[in-house]
Amino acid sequence: MRSIILILSFSFLCGTNVPFKVGESLNYKASFSGIDAATGRLEVLGIETINNVSTYHVRFSANTHGVANFLFPIRDVIDLWLDENSLAPIRVKKNISEGKYKKKSESDLSQNQGFAIVRNDTISMGKGTHSPYSLFYFFRNKNLSKIDGEIFSTIEGKKVTTLKMKVTEGIEIGVPVGKFNCTKVTPTQIDKKKFKNEATMSIWFSNDEHRYPVQIWLKMKFGAFVLKLDEITN
Repeated sequence: MRSIILILSFSFLCGTNVPFKVGESLNYKASFSGIDAATGRLEVLGIETINNVSTYHVRFSANTHGVANFLFPIRDVIDLWLDENSLAPIRVKKNISEGKYKKKSESDLSQNQGFAIVRNDTISMGKGTHSPYSLFYFFRNKNLSKIDGEIFSTIEGKKVTTLKMKVTEGIEIGVPVGKFNCTKVTPTQIDKKKFKNEATMSIWFSNDEHRYPVQIWLKMKFGAFVLKLDEITN
């Protein structure tokens, strides 16, 4: 019996009972500085084996519409393959198109060995290093009240950044799909320097069994980018 309990506890800690499943699609209405300008989507596309690791293939995409599509068109697609147990990223593939800026990239992260291959370069990193985008799913499987003040590392391109988590609980917010009681998570750099492109991030997770990222706030050079959950497909 003791062995069974230990196995079940280990499975829970490793994240096998994640609050999402293949086929989940979260659609967002997005605005720049309060002006409706874009749509966003988070999708769980399937389970795939990458570098001998079973992973969730997830995707974040953002697209402008209307006037914003003429002023500053955005067509971003970021694919991530997350370890099915730890939800740490194993591969990150980006296709970024923002105004005149275009960039495609692919990174392979060897979590156990502690390095990433980025454009044929080997980048040293700690075990459990995340992409900023993988945090949308990783934190859904965490007890958020216990990560306040915890330290995490993220990798963006060839740069590894150390972040400290700030958690605020019991926030009531309304988004197009409804009202939620949420916990807000804000990653902040320990050296207090601004993120690349002067961006900061906050994510509001619903305090229910689904842990939906109900609202995502990003501050960038061209203004505040806010995604509010508009539709849920399971």
